[in-house]
Amino acid sequence: MLRTNMQYVEIDEDQKVIVMTSALPGEGKSTTAINLALSMALADRSVALVEADLRRPRLAPKLDLDGAVGTTSVLLGKVSLDDALQPYGDSGLQVLLCGPVPPNPSELLQSHAMETLLSDLRARFDLVILDAPPLLPVTDAALLANQADGAVVVVRHKKTTKDQLTHALERLEAVGSKALGIVVNRSPASSSSGGYGYGYGYGYGDALERSGQTGGKRAARETKEEARVRARAEKERRGDVTPTSRRG
Repeated sequence: MLRTNMQYVEIDEDQKVIVMTSALPGEGKSTTAINLALSMALADRSVALVEADLRRPRLAPKLDLDGAVGTTSVLLGKVSLDDALQPYGDSGLQVLLCGPVPPNPSELLQSHAMETLLSDLRARFDLVILDAPPLLPVTDAALLANQADGAVVVVRHKKTTKDQLTHALERLEAVGSKALGIVVNRSPASSSSGGYGYGYGYGYGDALERSGQTGGKRAARETKEEARVRARAEKERRGDVTPTSRRG
């Protein structure tokens, strides 16, 4: 579902640069970024997964790749983008890991070199996914989203609070960026599929809740009316009451 919905994001753009972030650590943004990148690559799209969390990189051990060179190496001019990109198996996915952790991540992400890197990636790939830091602890993700087409915010079911999500979205708005969507990670799947899955979409909680309450009350009224009709029909069948059509 997430892969399908992403195909409708910024449909007028041939190339897309998407920031994958969350409100706080531990909500599954990196795993979601990997899964989305792989699924899009296996669907015959040219995809680059870029580790833009220069503070706490996590992709190298998750993907079992060499993290010696990567984003910081390219930004500092030590290697070319071609030399830093790594293929992930036979999936077609290209991965740019963090490389050495820098002492000044925010400065690097706001640099002209980062702007040039994103422009180069946009020109090469159908989709560029930036695995960024969480929004609330640091400003890195919001700064990146301002240079990209927007951000997808990952929240974890029964962990991320409404206030945390609200503040995270405000961080994006403060820099003139936008949330392209929200992924609910570890949400209970339907009983037929089992396990856990992803939910994706846009929500207006209060309005949806009011709509659901109204619909539920209406459905309850309709159910009671149907029950009365069935009860009367059964009495008429048994002869307990005179059918309406026979009244004179």
